[in-house]
Amino acid sequence: MTIRNMENFAIELDGVTYGFSGHHLEEIADLKELDGDKRFVTDMQEAISRTMTIDVAHKYVDVMVRKKLQESGEFDDAISLIPHLKKKKGKNSSEIFFTALPSRLFSYYTDLIRERQDIVLLFPLFSVLFSVLKRIRSAEPVAVVFQHDRFADLVIGTSRKVFYANRCVAFDTSDEQISKLWETVRADIKNVEKDHRIAVGKAFFLTWIDSGNLPDWSQDGEIEVFSLEKASVSYKGATHQSSFLGALKTLSGKDSASVPAEKACYYAQKWVPYINTIMILAVLFFGGAYYYFQNMSDALGNKITGLEGKAARISMQTPVNINREKFNETLAFVKNLASSRTVPSFKQIVDDLSAAASEHMQFQIVKVDYTTANLKLELFGRIEAPFSSAHQSYQDLIQYFKQKGFLLQESRFNTDIQNSQFLLKFNRSNV
Repeated sequence: MTIRNMENFAIELDGVTYGFSGHHLEEIADLKELDGDKRFVTDMQEAISRTMTIDVAHKYVDVMVRKKLQESGEFDDAISLIPHLKKKKGKNSSEIFFTALPSRLFSYYTDLIRERQDIVLLFPLFSVLFSVLKRIRSAEPVAVVFQHDRFADLVIGTSRKVFYANRCVAFDTSDEQISKLWETVRADIKNVEKDHRIAVGKAFFLTWIDSGNLPDWSQDGEIEVFSLEKASVSYKGATHQSSFLGALKTLSGKDSASVPAEKACYYAQKWVPYINTIMILAVLFFGGAYYYFQNMSDALGNKITGLEGKAARISMQTPVNINREKFNETLAFVKNLASSRTVPSFKQIVDDLSAAASEHMQFQIVKVDYTTANLKLELFGRIEAPFSSAHQSYQDLIQYFKQKGFLLQESRFNTDIQNSQFLLKFNRSNV
């Protein structure tokens, strides 16, 4: 039976694939039975989840982890790595919490997803446990345990650091073996406490539809046992209680092993209805705003037209014959006053001469004539220096006053061997 029209989850656990949506869980043979975009959570049965501290540059951490796994004999084939948490511990040291699996198996899941036209986000099982650990937000280390069939998956840490991750296995699902399974989990927690010198005071349990009774560790007073909130789910005509299914709905896309493009497409697809609603509201808002401001503009236009007509009538009543001759004297005074502001003072000219004169230059005559429209400057002097030096000083003086806005009207330069005379006449407009 095909499952339709729901928030879809595909769950591969203990060799069985399920479809889950709302409060309904059903075994399915293939992902094709689930219509629409979905999140695919799998235990990847050949995968392992571990934590490691790697003493190497941060960019080489993944390579070194794969090398260590191959050297330890964990895998015979090429290895694919899915990091859940990777943090720098120092300049050349990093801590990593990961799921590793054979590359051929990872390629199988990748190809399985790409065969689907719908968007599928891939989540390793331990990404769910890590998501729960982060939501607990405990400053002290806690344990998160997920028991299903004859397995118990364990993560110990805080929201910022994972100390340990492992899967514990029993021989079968008998009460005796499940009891031994809990003893193995408790032994793992004690070993982690000893190895990392920490205290794990709380254990939070996730349950599946086939989970047995939780262990009673609270009696020893060392660890408190908590069962995460369970949700009712319908499976094969019966109602079951499972907290694992509730945890699935809080998975974040950043916990997915899918590539960024698939994550972006998945959430873009989910937000399309909301974006459409926002766009419709925006169109309505701007349409209403347009008509509102259009009416205001029309009202202002009418008001401006009335004021322009009133101004035109007033201007027609204004006398046009004005006797301008009686203002000529005042206008001339204002023009002279304005031009005087731009004319350099005698002190300014003396300062300019001091700045422009060379060491051997002497001024014998400095004549400044202020007229209404022009300023005339006449300079006569001598330079007691060889010709080359004297002539250069002469040229520098001319260039200086040209830069000040003066026009050269006349120039004379007479020289003998050690003595030169010069005459310069400048003119500068006051307008």
